Amino acid sequence: MNRVTESIHTSSEDHSEHPTEQVNDSGTDKAQEAIEFVCYTPCSTCAKARVWLNDHDIPFNERDIKGDNPSASELKSWWEISGLPLKRFFNTSGQAYRSLNMKDRLPRMSSEEALEVLASNGMLVKRPIVVSANNILVGFRPEQWQDTLL
Repeated sequence: MNRVTESIHTSSEDHSEHPTEQVNDSGTDKAQEAIEFVCYTPCSTCAKARVWLNDHDIPFNERDIKGDNPSASELKSWWEISGLPLKRFFNTSGQAYRSLNMKDRLPRMSSEEALEVLASNGMLVKRPIVVSANNILVGFRPEQWQDTLL
């Protein structure tokens, strides 16, 4: 079971990855770079993803997207690394997306405007997001996570 699940963020300015120690089954320490797991704690999909990470002994640092929303520059970096369309970073099934009429507004927005809107409200951001050194995973797809993280 993964023992590195607590948030490591003490301020909203520090979002860097930190090395962590994990004890493997033999009881010896092995240093691993923890991934950043950006989630919304009450979200059932995020809970399934957390269990998946723990079941696969993947060390992670958890970041609550509502209390510590990613900045526009972080989101831009993640978007560029991911190679995904920017719309994939929006939680299109969420109340915030619907109440802001993003379905109609988003196609007319520049990428800079869309990133600013995403950064304004963590509930607009699709979750969970996994941030590792070279990969960004948006949403929980176990097969994709296995191919990328294992």
